[in-house]
Amino acid sequence: MLATLALATLVISQPPAGAAKPVPMSVEVRTAAKAEAPVQAWAKELRAALDQRKDEFRRAKPGESAELVVRIDSVAPGSGGVQVLNGALVMGKSSRPFNLSYPGEVAPQAEKLARNLRKLADQMKAAPADR
Repeated sequence: MLATLALATLVISQPPAGAAKPVPMSVEVRTAAKAEAPVQAWAKELRAALDQRKDEFRRAKPGESAELVVRIDSVAPGSGGVQVLNGALVMGKSSRPFNLSYPGEVAPQAEKLARNLRKLADQMKAAPADR
């Protein structure tokens, strides 16, 4: 009976076979070499936000090709006191440009982008390569 109880405890404590823990995706945030201060601020805040999401992302190591590249091209003033971030998500040969309009501080917006980035990357991964 003790052996049966120990076996039952072992089986119950193990996670289901199909519930594998997701592997963090390697990511790199890129800007132009001589990017303006707002672009550099965005890159810094986005890197910090991604570093906090250790279960979803990890920074690409030197010499490693990142699975996902977030390219920040520009930050410009928009209408109504908002800022507009222009960039692209790059995965392999697939690239998806994006514009993000936001009011206020960069840090909360970078956190929102980081929060949704894995979902966007998974959609890009599932999409046909000819996009």
